[in-house]
Amino acid sequence: MRGQLIKLFMWGYQPHFRVDVELSMNAVMKELGVSEAGAECLLVGARIPCHENPNDVCVEPEEGKWPINLFDGLLEAIETEFASHPMQKIFYDDRPSMEEKPENIRKDSVRRAVQQALTSYDLDHGVHSFAGAPAPVGDYYVVPVLQLPGTLFQQFPPLHKPISDDGRFTGHESLIHAAIAEVLVEACNELVQPEPGRNLRRRWASAEELVRRAAASFMYTPGIVIGDKMFFAFDLFEQINLMSSLMYEGTRGTGRLLLAQPDSVAVNMSLRFATPVPFREPGWARKVLELATGSTALIADCAKIFGLGDVATDHNPGESQDVFVIEFLDHYHWRLLCGDKTLLISEYGRPSLPQAVLSRVLLLDTYQRLFPTANMEDFECFWELCQAAVEQHHGSMLVVTEDAECEAARLQSQGTQIESKKLTPTLYRQVSGIDGAVIVDPYSNCYAIGVILDGLAHPACTPSRGARYNSGIRYVHAADAQCLAVVVSADQTVNVIPEMRLRVQRSAIVTAIATLETATADNYHEAIRWLDRHRFYLSQEQCDQVNAALERIQNEPMDVGELRIQWSKFSLHPDLDESFFLHEGTGSNSV
Repeated sequence: MRGQLIKLFMWGYQPHFRVDVELSMNAVMKELGVSEAGAECLLVGARIPCHENPNDVCVEPEEGKWPINLFDGLLEAIETEFASHPMQKIFYDDRPSMEEKPENIRKDSVRRAVQQALTSYDLDHGVHSFAGAPAPVGDYYVVPVLQLPGTLFQQFPPLHKPISDDGRFTGHESLIHAAIAEVLVEACNELVQPEPGRNLRRRWASAEELVRRAAASFMYTPGIVIGDKMFFAFDLFEQINLMSSLMYEGTRGTGRLLLAQPDSVAVNMSLRFATPVPFREPGWARKVLELATGSTALIADCAKIFGLGDVATDHNPGESQDVFVIEFLDHYHWRLLCGDKTLLISEYGRPSLPQAVLSRVLLLDTYQRLFPTANMEDFECFWELCQAAVEQHHGSMLVVTEDAECEAARLQSQGTQIESKKLTPTLYRQVSGIDGAVIVDPYSNCYAIGVILDGLAHPACTPSRGARYNSGIRYVHAADAQCLAVVVSADQTVNVIPEMRLRVQRSAIVTAIATLETATADNYHEAIRWLDRHRFYLSQEQCDQVNAALERIQNEPMDVGELRIQWSKFSLHPDLDESFFLHEGTGSNSV
């Protein structure tokens, strides 16, 4: 089997190619705001018809988590897909397109069959697989596959209906799906190169470039959904960015714009322009945004603005998926929603995923470490306050400190001191309506509202974030007592200050090292990837064990042309101490 796989890539560079794809996808997710996406890549080779290689299917890595029997019957499945492919019924006016059609159908049939073959694996392992376009390499059609954890799509739910018009155009279910598609395009472009994976200097597109491409591609989705036949003629992502960047008589643009068919039952038009305002005239479009105040919104398709109105009464756009909302939040800052689901945020032209989801696991871990006298009931009260803060449509800050009463007295000239009161979510919504922080103790007893926080400048402060976030950084890091701040920005970005690493169980580290010490060059990849993500938690003795195992693996005999990843040496992190480990039997937070 190994000799056959090396023929897939003339000089055996497939491991390096896979790593490049994984690194690219994880870098893209980090650019979108997900620091530990955990994307993995595998390659599936399906023998091209009439080729003589004795192996029907090849998989890289050979000795990994994807056994080759996952793809039993793959060639037969490809033929079934080919025979029933919807493109079989399409006839083109030009001869070249008709000549290319069989090969295009063949390639897409390979992709579909590989995707289908991974369905049961995805269900069993809690992942989502995405098969890219195949490329002929040697005797095989080689399909790059990206796998991402299913939890990622729970954290950032995609649109729930298929994104297609009449079958000609298909949109993306989410910004993540669009980003995956862009990385797979890069992978396919490399596969069609001579000796794919060999040219280590070939420039993959940067994460920033791929994310911008993904955002532009995803912004075509509303046009497909609402049936705008001209959606493909306009780069809506750039048009909205330009519109949001413009000032009008010195003021920043805020308000809502509904992307919908203006004559549909989904919207009510209260005022219609005699001449629709085209997005290609951004100054005019920015001017009419001044009319979108309060509950009134602009109504537009993907090319022009028709007038003013709002979503029809009793209409649920999140369910029907026929109205998309663009909220202009601030200068050069907007977001795309469908119903109450935020799909994309763009700030100064830089797209990202919404960070509104607050990790309960991380917050609980941080809370227990900072406030050991608080119990689970106390945390549940605090968690409900955090949820109330996140659900609001304005920014706020909730500060927890052990000396809340003293701090409220100290800062009374910079806020409103109150008599101690146990906060409920309803009460929090009321008191957080004014600017400033709400100060509570670890048991959710409130002592002050609307507080302007103080504190010294700190290296974690950044000009890319607003005053609320930076004031939280300054205050928490200057506090004498244990302190925590939950900062909810106007765009529903949520930050917990201080950011603390999750605690892990020592046994998880020991198990991973033991697995690595018995592994070979063919099957050590999963263990070393896990350990690489958890370098921080390794003692010096454990670092020495990992380094010795890596050296042994690197010294194993290599096949001609084989490449191996050179992992950097493990070393003790100076900040590691006992506080980063859970007591055995309390469960692991490790990811």
